[in-house]
Amino acid sequence: MLNTLLNKKLLLLTRAPSVRGLGSDKTDQYNMAVKGKQRTATEFVKKLYVGFTSVKVVAVNPSREELNKLIGKEDTPEDKPIEYSGTDQEGNDRMRILFCLKDDESKELFFYSFNLTNKERKNKDGDKCQVVNSTCITSWAPYLKKGDAITDKVDESVLQDWFLNFTSKEKENLGPKKWRKALAGEEELVTLLRAWLGRLNFMDPETEVLVDTKKLFKQNFKELRELISLDEEGKFTTDGLDSPFVILLGVRKDEDDPTKKYQQVWGKGFLPNSFMKYINNGMKFPSDYTKKVWKKFSEDVTGDYGFDGYTELVPLAEYDPAKDPTGGEKTGTPIPTPTGSDYR
Repeated sequence: MLNTLLNKKLLLLTRAPSVRGLGSDKTDQYNMAVKGKQRTATEFVKKLYVGFTSVKVVAVNPSREELNKLIGKEDTPEDKPIEYSGTDQEGNDRMRILFCLKDDESKELFFYSFNLTNKERKNKDGDKCQVVNSTCITSWAPYLKKGDAITDKVDESVLQDWFLNFTSKEKENLGPKKWRKALAGEEELVTLLRAWLGRLNFMDPETEVLVDTKKLFKQNFKELRELISLDEEGKFTTDGLDSPFVILLGVRKDEDDPTKKYQQVWGKGFLPNSFMKYINNGMKFPSDYTKKVWKKFSEDVTGDYGFDGYTELVPLAEYDPAKDPTGGEKTGTPIPTPTGSDYR
């Protein structure tokens, strides 16, 4: 009898916790509580811009963590490292160079990138190559021939004196410039460097800017990153050579997905920072020199090999699809220019 009562009590004790563990009772200990307001579903729409604005370089080939910090995004376990290196179809090493450009006025961040490929840049026929000098200027020259065969040596005799030497206003030779054959994509790099290093005297015979491309292909971007002289407040330090400069923005449609459009930075030319006030002042340029610079720039942008996509030669403005007859496609359609301007 005693054994029977003990067995019943043990049975009750073993059953009760297992049932409660499933949360089937009505006590606060086991009931699940979910409180809070429903999240408002919002769609993120990135603004696109056209026109001119003044920017400063704030990063070069940043890591994923550095990029997240720039754009105000939290790091997550799903983040993948940014892969900058690769090869082209011929197996040559290729490195994507990315410049992060910040507009202090609008606080927007723009990205300009291009591929630097470890091969000489040649013309279609393969009998000429591009050359670059130590003041960030490029030119073209033929290869020397040995009989009917094309060698790998450049015919220096055709290069202009201004490319080979520093000269005074009186055309006096002040000393030689260093130069070498350029790699594919190097023109884009030196074009940006010449605009970015706005505090460097490119007329001084002691000036020398030649990027060590071998380091870049090893993902060593230290030389470019060290050119950024911004302090913690985003202001240029007094001993730096970098400066703000003016870029032209536009919109390009994705060739593989027509529903997608991207922000694009015109990379074939930049303007000195001083030009921003002329642009904001109705394209009124105060001197023959500034008019000449503007004329060449605008003709390059609107020419046959000009901007890929859609832009407007105006101060920075939000992209209006209604004004874009191309839909952001690559086109040779003339780019709208301000009426009544005296830049010509």
